[in-house]
Amino acid sequence: MRIHPVMDLSAEVSAALRLLGNASTTEHAKYQEVLQKVTEDMTQDTQAGTSAPLPDGEADGAVSRCHAALATLFLEAVRYSHNISVITSVLEDLNWPPERISEATKAVESHRTTLQTKLASLGTFPPHVVDIDWKLSYHVRSSDGEEGGGAMYLVTLHTEESRGRRGKITFSCSLAQLTHLVTRLRQASRCVQKYASNS
Repeated sequence: MRIHPVMDLSAEVSAALRLLGNASTTEHAKYQEVLQKVTEDMTQDTQAGTSAPLPDGEADGAVSRCHAALATLFLEAVRYSHNISVITSVLEDLNWPPERISEATKAVESHRTTLQTKLASLGTFPPHVVDIDWKLSYHVRSSDGEEGGGAMYLVTLHTEESRGRRGKITFSCSLAQLTHLVTRLRQASRCVQKYASNS
């Protein structure tokens, strides 16, 4: 069930945000700790499992739920380019006091660019070919005495994946297969150029 149509927040996220914004159940110091932890977790480059622990909370995991809910709010706001007025409206609907709303919206706005960059780097994008190495090899005779296939090309594609990681894809092919590959790549290049010039 979705509670807030503008942000499309789940009932669980809305309940945790309501708890975090409630000054009678969540002290302001605890709120600030959670806010600081969320902004640190989302803006710093940390490996999985290496971030600092959450502030101490109740045994039922209320602080963890509040942390996850606030992070969800921030990410949804950045992902869909919601401005401060939309975020403020959502938090007002959840009965947040003005001081906490102001602090949360300032945190989102001050880290919006960093969060947009991080969101853009997520996903399963195919690696990009950045370089190629090749060499000619001859297969004269196999180990069981059969005649070889003649000239073979050993091709290594150097790739770059998300966040600058490098990789290699190596394969071997005959002259006919390599010629076919080059022809197909030229066709693909012409198609891309055609679409680029039409747009």
